[in-house]
Amino acid sequence: MHRLRAFVPSANYLFVFEAAARRQSFTAAAEELNISQPAVSKTIRLLEEATGLKLFHRDHRRLDLTAEGRRLYQETQQSFDQLHMVISTLRRKHSHDTVRLSFSASFVQFFLLPRLKGFKAQHPDVSLRVEESSRDDEDLEQEDIDLSARLGLGKWPGVHAWHFVTEEILPVCSPSYVKEHGPIRRVNDLPACTLLHFDERYRTRLGWREWLRLQGVTAERLREDFVFSDALASIEAAVQGQGVALGWKHLVRDHVAAGRLICPLDISHKTGQSIYLVMPAGRPPKPGAELLRDWLLAQDPDAELISSVSRTRQLQKKYR
Repeated sequence: MHRLRAFVPSANYLFVFEAAARRQSFTAAAEELNISQPAVSKTIRLLEEATGLKLFHRDHRRLDLTAEGRRLYQETQQSFDQLHMVISTLRRKHSHDTVRLSFSASFVQFFLLPRLKGFKAQHPDVSLRVEESSRDDEDLEQEDIDLSARLGLGKWPGVHAWHFVTEEILPVCSPSYVKEHGPIRRVNDLPACTLLHFDERYRTRLGWREWLRLQGVTAERLREDFVFSDALASIEAAVQGQGVALGWKHLVRDHVAAGRLICPLDISHKTGQSIYLVMPAGRPPKPGAELLRDWLLAQDPDAELISSVSRTRQLQKKYR
C-alpha cells in the first residue's frame, strides 16, 4: 500500500477537491462530476479530517482556499496534469490507430514507400510506425509488431498468414550498363558481366550462383567484384549502372516501369515459395493493421511487369 493512503484513503477525494478548488464552488463541482452538492461537501470534509488540514474558508457568499488548500490544489493539479501526459503518451504508443510494421529494407524502399501516399489518402486517421527488419523470423508478439512479411509456404506457429506475392527472381540492369558494356543476349553471357551479389546475415535468399545453376549455367569461378550486405544495395547499384543484379519482380516493377531498370533477358525463376503478410495470432488485430493488410493485398503484387522486353531489345540492338 502506498504511504499516501494514510492521508488520502480514496483517490476520489483528490478528484473532488481539485474540481471544487478550480471551480471555487461545491455546486459547480457537483455539476461537473455529476454528483450531488452534499456529496461534494461530505468528501471535502472527509479529506480535511484525513489530512488534518483546513482546505477552504466557508461563508454564505463565497468559497476560498486556505493557504494549505492553495498549496495542495497546485500540487494536485500538477500531478494530475503529469499523469494525464504520461497516460496519453502511452495510449498513443499502443493506440489501436497506430500500426507497427516490420519489413525488409528492400520492401520498404521499393514497394511500400512509393504507395503509402495512396493508403494515407484513404485512411488518414491510421498512424504507421515503419521499421526495417534484417530477419524473417521475428517474434511478432515479443517485438509488438502488428504486421510483417515472411518468405516460405505460409505455415508458421503463432501467426496468421495471407499470400502476398509469389517469389519470382530475374536479372535486371540499367540502360546505361547495356550502353557501356554491350547487349546481353543469352543467359550464358551473364557470368562475363559485372554481377552484383549480396550476402544477408539473417536471411537466406537465392544468389547468382544458384540462379545461374537453375538456368543450366555452371560457373565454377564466378567473379564477385561487388558483394553487398543486403539486396536493397545491390538493386540500387544496378540502377546506378554498376552491374547486373537479381531483382524480385514485385520490388523492381516500379524501376522497370520508369525505365530506370530493364530486364535484359526474358527469363525469370519462380522458387516455389511465396511472401506472406503475417500478423500475430495471440492478440486481436488492430483495425488499422487489418486496413493496411487488405490495402496491400489489393495492390496486385503478382501482376506482370510492364513489358520492357521490346525496349530492351531495341536498346541491345542499338548498342551492339
